[in-house]
Amino acid sequence: MRLYVTPASPWVRRVRICIEELGISDRFDYVQTKWPHAWGTRTVEMPADFVAATPAVRIPALVAGDVTLTDSHSIVDYLDGTFGTHRLLATDGPERWQALEINALACAILEAQIMRRAELLRTGADRSDDFIAKMRDRGLRCFAALDEKVASFGQAFDLARITTAVSCGYDEWRYGPGWREAAPTLAAWYDTVAQRPSMKSTEPAETPQR
Repeated sequence: MRLYVTPASPWVRRVRICIEELGISDRFDYVQTKWPHAWGTRTVEMPADFVAATPAVRIPALVAGDVTLTDSHSIVDYLDGTFGTHRLLATDGPERWQALEINALACAILEAQIMRRAELLRTGADRSDDFIAKMRDRGLRCFAALDEKVASFGQAFDLARITTAVSCGYDEWRYGPGWREAAPTLAAWYDTVAQRPSMKSTEPAETPQR
């Protein structure tokens, strides 16, 4: 299977951690993509094989022979169903809905983080400080909401917990430790799971530039 990646993307990291937790990393050919900083505000030219795999021109993208998937949600669902017997996300029942509740909050943080990053890549009068603050505040509200749910997390490092850990790690890497004030209990939980091999091997780094 071919997976298009970049080390800065929390959506990519989410998929890569799931791959590591499922123990299937040897099945993948990781294709490193390169992005100019203009990605945040305008269309950028990308290699033909990447565009063919993902007309939306976003990452991650998975080419698995029988199927091509172009967002992290569908990729994780495919991998978990094909190789994990749905152990990362239950297929039904209260366990599924509780996991999706947590997962939705963590995904909202990731979305706000990426929109904030895109706006920060603008310069001069094109940049909206109000929008940057709005995305920061959205993330902090969701961190605070997750902080209240840590007691229900349990021991399993499933999709909801993976996505939550990725949101904590990205915020700390890109924006600093300020999120910890909004979510001190979550921060203590994160400091523990951040030591997992799957987390250590996928720590974020700047995207190579074109």
